[in-house]
Amino acid sequence: MVEILYKSKNAVVIYKPQGTPSQSDPSGDPDAMTLTSEALCALGEQDSLWLIHRLDRVVGGLIVFARNKRYAALLSEYVKDRLITKEYYAVVDGETEGGALEHLIFKDPRLNKAYIVDRKRPGVKEARLTYRALKTVNTEKGAKTLAYVTLETGRFHQIRAQMSHVGHPITGDGKYGSKDNRAHSLALFSSHLSVDLPGESIDVTRLPELTDYPWSLFNSDDYKL
Repeated sequence: MVEILYKSKNAVVIYKPQGTPSQSDPSGDPDAMTLTSEALCALGEQDSLWLIHRLDRVVGGLIVFARNKRYAALLSEYVKDRLITKEYYAVVDGETEGGALEHLIFKDPRLNKAYIVDRKRPGVKEARLTYRALKTVNTEKGAKTLAYVTLETGRFHQIRAQMSHVGHPITGDGKYGSKDNRAHSLALFSSHLSVDLPGESIDVTRLPELTDYPWSLFNSDDYKL
């Protein structure tokens, strides 16, 4: 179930579990936006919400919804101008020291997949992120690195595609090249969301479930920044 972590008259930040769509889709499965609206209604509060950004169904973590049209427009502009900080924990295959990644990325809607390409053409966008390695451990499935990722752009499957392109796919992400079949879902989690709005500052952090593989490969202290 979703968990409300922050709410005001203008916005609400929730935790979305892996496997839950951000908004209603053809599957008909319960979605984060509807579940949040129902939770607000149960609290006796106004339950109208506006979608500002999405998380992939297979990614868990933080989402912010606007609670009125004015803040929906404002937050949408902040997303466009990259004024909302979104940071992720990830476990990736292999050993890496971290760095900055800048690529051209193309979304293929037929395959529902993103590809790194080498030249500009219609539909191709710039994708930028930075990441730092927090710890690397060796396992029977090979080396695993706990990384902290800061998005500078918000492209479709961006972290998954870029990390795979440099040889470090997200652990459990078979679609982008991970061979680790012990992981039942990909190890990517939207952990920190912050934005300074007129008269309101939002800063929310949540960790993934550290008892689940492959997060469990690391000690709680390894997640300290």
